[in-house]
Amino acid sequence: MSHIDTLKKLHTRIIDSRDGYKSSREQVEGTASYGTFFDRMIAQRQQFATRIRGQLEAEGEKMDDDGSILAAAHRTWLALRDKVTGDDAAVYAEIVNGETDLKSLYDEAIEATAGKPGWDFLAEQRADVAQAINTAEAERQRHAA
Repeated sequence: MSHIDTLKKLHTRIIDSRDGYKSSREQVEGTASYGTFFDRMIAQRQQFATRIRGQLEAEGEKMDDDGSILAAAHRTWLALRDKVTGDDAAVYAEIVNGETDLKSLYDEAIEATAGKPGWDFLAEQRADVAQAINTAEAERQRHAA
């Protein structure tokens, strides 16, 4: 896979992440526990997508802000499960799973862009994703206790 394909895949997944947090945020309106975390992730993912999109466009690629169909189906399932169980630990466990997958895509993108100018920022974004995993895992453990 070319570095462009890898980066487009990462961009799509970041859009999926942003949209997933937006959808989840709408469902937990008034819940401070999730709300602040989701708001931060929505803003962060928008910044990540904008930065990657800008760099891809600088390399001549045409980009859009569409996510994937698979992500839309996953958000629907997650919303239904959340309404049925109301299990905060399960919600945070799902966040950890999604963030871990995203971190793996960052690893692929960092490898694919090694030595290519303009992509240094990916390591910083990956570190922020790792921090989100740590935060969500701490919340999962707190709610599981």
